[in-house]
Amino acid sequence: MVRVYFKTYGCTLNQADTDIMKGIVGNTGYGLADKSSDADVIIYNTCTVKGATENKIMEEMKEEKKPFVIAGCLYVNRERILNEIKNPVVVGPYALEKICTAIDAALGGKTLWLDKREDKSSIIREITAPILRIPIQEGCIGNCAFCQTKIARPFLRSYPVKTIKLWIEEGLKKGAKEIQVTGMDSGAYGLDIDSNLIELLNELVKIEGDFRIRLGMINPQHVAAFLDELIELLQNEKFYKFIHIPVQTGSEKVCKDMNRPHTVNDFRNSVIKFREKIPDISIATDIIVGYCGESDDEFKDTLQLIEQLRPDVVNLSKFTVRRGTKAEKLKQLPTEIIKERSRICSEVVKRTCEENNRKHIGKTVEVLVLEKEGTKGRTDNYKQVVIDKEIELGKRIKVKIMDANHGSLFGEIC
Repeated sequence: MVRVYFKTYGCTLNQADTDIMKGIVGNTGYGLADKSSDADVIIYNTCTVKGATENKIMEEMKEEKKPFVIAGCLYVNRERILNEIKNPVVVGPYALEKICTAIDAALGGKTLWLDKREDKSSIIREITAPILRIPIQEGCIGNCAFCQTKIARPFLRSYPVKTIKLWIEEGLKKGAKEIQVTGMDSGAYGLDIDSNLIELLNELVKIEGDFRIRLGMINPQHVAAFLDELIELLQNEKFYKFIHIPVQTGSEKVCKDMNRPHTVNDFRNSVIKFREKIPDISIATDIIVGYCGESDDEFKDTLQLIEQLRPDVVNLSKFTVRRGTKAEKLKQLPTEIIKERSRICSEVVKRTCEENNRKHIGKTVEVLVLEKEGTKGRTDNYKQVVIDKEIELGKRIKVKIMDANHGSLFGEIC
């Protein structure tokens, strides 16, 4: 039996695509390997958001001794792949149904490029527990100047409500406790099928069972449009009190230069109102430092925004040029300036996030256990808790928080 191992990089949507490919592979007579050394072929499900990530993946693939397939968003860098990878076998994110054809080509030493758009909603997928990743859409309606993912996944595609509910119900039967509702921009859900995110979420809370929904990334303009409805939904016990709103910069000018379809003030107003109505909510955001033309004062605007709003999670990135984007044609800041701004911003983020987390020391909280390695779980506001002993996955326990750092709380079972 041919055994297949998956190396997955990037976002939750990419992880959901791996679940689809595993479902197809496992249903077609191939075996799934737990580690690469036991596999006959490797699937690299790639990410292209950052230049450093792309370079790392490319170097890994060039050193790979076993046959492999390139899946995921990296397929947009066709010229680089053809120049640096011998006999590449590539499956784009819209052609996952052909993964077994790609595996056979890789094993046969052939070259193959598959990127035809196909409907993924009816494809079998691996059901995972206790965490179940449910893609509700892919693509977006924005056109950010820095984003290569828009080139990789250019089409807005929302899955029907009925299909999404069936996936979740099947997952719950198999032990899922955390439902990660994910998309490239969850806020764009339904715009292509005469629906919207709020209509979907109102249907999901009707599903019976003991579970929590973690709502995926929503861009600020969609949050602003649905703000009151989102606040009401996140107060429902079936939702984690958590929201991910990527602002990218604290400067209104840089936001406009990035061609972001929102303002910094949209983000600020939403965060303030969420905190007023749900005081213990966890706010996550994304920040890019060193964007083309960003001045010292504009960088300080970003630091000030972090200090003022004190998000609980900040995904910080140094700006890197992505091929095919509008930003590729703009004048870049010197590398040393970008690195220094990243260092300064990282220190501010680490300090504010740790201060947020240390406020929980001494509290007793309920934790849903989700990871065996290190025994980790999540509170109702999605704070990660590291527990002092091994506990059955999917179990809810009472934990007293004894310590904290910028990324985690540390607790003892009560």
